[in-house]
Amino acid sequence: MKLLLVNLYPQETLARYLLSSYVLKVYLEKYLLGEEAFSVEVLDLSSKTGLSEICDAIVCKWPDWVGYSCYIWNIGKIIGTIKVLKERVECLHILGGPEISVNRAAFLSEQGVGDYYVIGEGEKKILNHIKYLMARKRGLRCNFPRGIAYRSSKGFHYTANKGVVDLDKLPSVYLSGAIEEGLYERQQAYLETQRGCKNRCSYCVYHKGLPNIAYYPLERIIEELDHLILEKQVFSLRIFDAVFTSNLERAKYIVKYLRDLKGREGLRLPRIYWEFVYNGVDEEFIKLTSSLKYRERICNSNGIAPLDRPQLYSDLLKDYTVVNCVGVQSFCREALRAVARAPVSLKKFERFMKVVQRYNIVLKLDIILGLPFETFESYIKGLESILPYLRNTDHILNVHRLQILPGSDLETSSSSYGIVYSEDAPHYVFSTSSMSHSELMMASKLTAVLFRIINSPLRGHFFAAKESNGTTLLSMLEKVLGGLTESADLRRARLVQEDFIDDDYWNDDIYREIPSQWLTEYLTR
Repeated sequence: MKLLLVNLYPQETLARYLLSSYVLKVYLEKYLLGEEAFSVEVLDLSSKTGLSEICDAIVCKWPDWVGYSCYIWNIGKIIGTIKVLKERVECLHILGGPEISVNRAAFLSEQGVGDYYVIGEGEKKILNHIKYLMARKRGLRCNFPRGIAYRSSKGFHYTANKGVVDLDKLPSVYLSGAIEEGLYERQQAYLETQRGCKNRCSYCVYHKGLPNIAYYPLERIIEELDHLILEKQVFSLRIFDAVFTSNLERAKYIVKYLRDLKGREGLRLPRIYWEFVYNGVDEEFIKLTSSLKYRERICNSNGIAPLDRPQLYSDLLKDYTVVNCVGVQSFCREALRAVARAPVSLKKFERFMKVVQRYNIVLKLDIILGLPFETFESYIKGLESILPYLRNTDHILNVHRLQILPGSDLETSSSSYGIVYSEDAPHYVFSTSSMSHSELMMASKLTAVLFRIINSPLRGHFFAAKESNGTTLLSMLEKVLGGLTESADLRRARLVQEDFIDDDYWNDDIYREIPSQWLTEYLTR
């Protein structure tokens, strides 16, 4: 009996795998060790792979069961794959991951897409489910496991199971050798040091089913860092924790260990990405993070030429080791209250940013467009508030259009805020009670203009032009957008022609569509 776990990873990632399927693989292999008739294999394919190619790759593995880790970027392709496979091969399809909530499982099962649905954290549930399926295949009677949804002739069935896995008993995908050697060739790896989140943001599903934060043994984290950095020499290491500094002293210990590794002759640390909140760190942590850099003072944005491609990670962040992601999300108190986040204290945030400036670490500052109670005016005002902190720095402004994720609290309450969104992935919001469709679309276009300029070496020209003209951020952005509209060469750009502009566009295509030379000339004339 064979379980095939299908990894449809996002095309743009350097790595060519998802961590989740390998975690399931090592967990099942450990706790089904005595089952000689059982095997588990992982199939890694890009989410851009054609349906026929995906189906051919699955069929040739001859699985009894196929498991899918479902995310925003691959759920559409997974649904299409299952529909095609049902006509070609007899096997059971098991869906899990962030895109699979109870409501989504009920809908998919009614459409005949999938056989079983793992709700929430998967390791213990999928283990119990495989044991159940194996017993049934042998003709044994047993109770159906909790935490798995399915549909029968009697309707849709689901019994919740709040039990979570003990991280001490979860094998390491790296130390166990589960990650094949070829997957290190891309030199990017993912690491999880903890699970859970003390925040309960209503737009997020990370904390669902996890009553508190659980930590992997610190000794194991150190061993994994040695494996990835010393032995495999990865170029990029993304730490998946919701808040890396949820236990600040533990986080400092890890940073100190990285600092000691940095001191080894001939070793260069990978670029490391982690997330924390501005009011959840102290000066010692920021100082330790600064010690991981490879130059004392860095300000790349003032010394490199703008190119017609994204330069964030290749040029702007040269010689930084850590990308510190800080979720601000909004400066609108009502919006933050509506999504169960504490309001931003401007005094504390300013103090935090002064310490960040003193130690010259780099931040990725997250803002969300389309939150409840956020208006067009308050959104622009929020951007205006954060912009001064980006001047003469390499900080990245990262804006996301709000997505209503399946299983999130905001999905349940979306109608009360007048939120109109796509129920199909990626679940983008189109309007709210406080921001009309036309206002949100215009905000997206202006965000794209700001993104193109401020997240490149053009940011110096932008600040100089804004000050010399004595204009507001809104007027400045509208002026640039108007200039694009009037340009015979650029008026056919998607930014001008299309109504809907999203994260994918302003993170990538806009850099090629709107030349740096035109922007430089426009901003400096």
